Amino acid sequence: MKATLAALAAAGCLGLGITGCGSDNNGSTEEPTTVPRAPKEFFGVVPQTLLTDEDLDRMHQGRVGHIRLVFPWGALVPDESTKEVDFSSIDPTVLKAAEDGVRVIPTIYGTPPWVAEGLDGNDCGDECAAYAPSSDEALAEWKDFVGQLVDRYGPDGELWKTHAEVEPEPIRTWQIWNEQNSPTFYQPEVDPAGYTKLVESASAAITERDPEAEVILGGMFGTPFQGKPPALSAWEFLRQMYAIEGARDSFDAVAAHPYAAHEGKIEAQVARIHEEVQHADDNAGLWITEVGASSDEGKNPLEMGPEGQAEQLRAAFEFFIDQREELDIEGVTWYSWRDSGTPQCDWCAGSGLFEETSLTPKPAWDAFVSFTGGS
Repeated sequence: MKATLAALAAAGCLGLGITGCGSDNNGSTEEPTTVPRAPKEFFGVVPQTLLTDEDLDRMHQGRVGHIRLVFPWGALVPDESTKEVDFSSIDPTVLKAAEDGVRVIPTIYGTPPWVAEGLDGNDCGDECAAYAPSSDEALAEWKDFVGQLVDRYGPDGELWKTHAEVEPEPIRTWQIWNEQNSPTFYQPEVDPAGYTKLVESASAAITERDPEAEVILGGMFGTPFQGKPPALSAWEFLRQMYAIEGARDSFDAVAAHPYAAHEGKIEAQVARIHEEVQHADDNAGLWITEVGASSDEGKNPLEMGPEGQAEQLRAAFEFFIDQREELDIEGVTWYSWRDSGTPQCDWCAGSGLFEETSLTPKPAWDAFVSFTGGS
């Protein structure tokens, strides 16, 4: 629910859990300690702090299949005069992830002030990141930025050409924005039609360069602001978006952020989103790009204590695996990797699988690797 710009501004067996798979597609020869019930890439994490090489090595050991990283437009193209993308904060993470066999799934988000204010005329000050591009000029800049990302990290990307020592792991899955049904992340107002234009522009830039790439909608919590204005429920947002002619042709999958303190409410959110998708689009898959809980003990319902956090992970992952084929679930991403002293929400500080200042695992990590077969 709180994909952090700060964390990323500076930056297996691919069958169905087949017994005896001795190596994954990245050349690892480590035997899993248990037999995974889903492909390695199915299981992922979201960082809320800067990633180190030690983090990625630990992910490799735990057989984490993917990491969801914010690629922040405003931080990567801060200068209107050159409009050049500064890849220096992201390149090292993408390269190290490739070396460790961890797939990168970017969430492209965050408008620079020179676009939000200069091209779209918003008075957004320090809050411009959430102001999605809307004018033709702003959307053209957005499309150009997305295209440069694919040119850098996609198939035949410049990163792989300039680092021949690393086995290429091109990015083939791209997520467009974050929680666009909430004014917390989409300004100046939640707008399915405006978001559709955003997706269409990004999708064109991506598929022109990589026709086989997968485009995912931004992950949506079911009922931000309790599903009332100025927000929209995820299912109402999808209903309005699917009603727009041609919208369904611009993406391949929908994403959910089904946060809830009780398993039944997680299941209900996912079921309602899937129902809306199936009603309009038999071909779209479903990603769970955030789900989580905190190991802290507090007043927030998602502050569950160490054992409660672990149990929440087990219950959610059991559901997603059991329903993987029925609901067309392509992956599940736990929020978050490590705790953070500068949390992005009321309960996020203790949401990590590891403590903030050390890679000391919590019970939730043991629960996580019980699904991946790592250690």
